[in-house]
Amino acid sequence: SNLVPIKECKVHFTYTNDMFFTGPKLYQRNEMCRGLVDKLLQEKTGDKKWDLLLGEQSDNKDLLHSMITNHDVLPHTFLTYFGKDTTRGHWSEHVVRPKKHTAETLGPLANRFNTQIRCSDLIDPDIYNQTWYTAMIETTIHNDFAMFSEKEAKPIVAKRPFVMFGACRQLEAFRSLGFKTFDAVIDESYDLIEDKQARWQKALDSMFKLTTQDPKLVYEKLKGVLQHNKEHFENKDWPRCLDWDSYQ
Repeated sequence: SNLVPIKECKVHFTYTNDMFFTGPKLYQRNEMCRGLVDKLLQEKTGDKKWDLLLGEQSDNKDLLHSMITNHDVLPHTFLTYFGKDTTRGHWSEHVVRPKKHTAETLGPLANRFNTQIRCSDLIDPDIYNQTWYTAMIETTIHNDFAMFSEKEAKPIVAKRPFVMFGACRQLEAFRSLGFKTFDAVIDESYDLIEDKQARWQKALDSMFKLTTQDPKLVYEKLKGVLQHNKEHFENKDWPRCLDWDSYQ
């Protein structure tokens, strides 16, 4: 499973890194995905600091959308909500626009257990080259476990800092997998707030506070953390639930 228990779990629980269904080496082995990473620029061209791509509609995403649209960080955020208005999503010429939902698979075999690359797995260089940092909200948010998916995998591969709108102690669960987080530059105290709305409000405050810092200095401070996370994600011998080596 790509879940990490947050509360006590009395049965054997093995984390399987299928953030990308084809496995964590997707952006090493797939030519199309390697090409997307090659298009990423160190110098950003836009006036936004954050990207927040909300994807499919849910009550949690409705709440976050409402909160950020009333927060000072909004003008600094590249915000889309495909589930709220499918005509206003953003897909550049570098990626594939989904027809109905962002988890659609690519290619002629639109089958989850054959063509494993989804539209949502694709890093859009157009967005990443306009922004410095990523914020994400998971599809499933539960008090008992933390879920991780392509939403975290993409900024890890691209070596970007991020903020999570997830469960209480979601960052703690992320660190338990061997990853590092960004408390050297981001106030991550939001992760320990039990009330969801208060936790997310604090996360938005942390996003806004980071916009006041020089992003080049931020990246210099986080250089080792970002490199560690990428290497840990792509090169660790994670337990497997699919035959990842069979996918190209």
